[in-house]
Amino acid sequence: MESFESDDGHVIVRLDRGDMALESIERACTEHDVDTGAVVTGIGTFSTLNIHYVDRTDLPDRADRNVDLELTGAWEVTDINGVVADGEPHLHVTAFDGERTVGGHLEPGCEINVLGEVTIRKLSGLSLQRQPNEQGVSQLTAWDG
Repeated sequence: MESFESDDGHVIVRLDRGDMALESIERACTEHDVDTGAVVTGIGTFSTLNIHYVDRTDLPDRADRNVDLELTGAWEVTDINGVVADGEPHLHVTAFDGERTVGGHLEPGCEINVLGEVTIRKLSGLSLQRQPNEQGVSQLTAWDG
């Protein structure tokens, strides 16, 4: 992984074969002091795709409301995007393996197959954090950090 920062606050992350996507994006956020930001683009290929998604309309305990997928193969990533709050990215991904398209919350352990390119936009004048609501759903809130 290598990352580059522009004068106007964009961080470009290059992911190489064998890199872990989420872990590398988290590292780039730390290295470039991205406290609040947006992941505005992300493309690439994964050999391992780990995601979760919610498959129900009621909100039981967190452990019961998510479907976890751990997939291997050649996955073409058509989009990674999300918000960085308090230095922590919350990202979603869409990927295609030639037969099906899947999408969901990007989890650790997504290994880059060929390459990856991600753009993070730093935001100034706003501090965000996530706090659970009464159903345990982590929601964005602004704070004076």
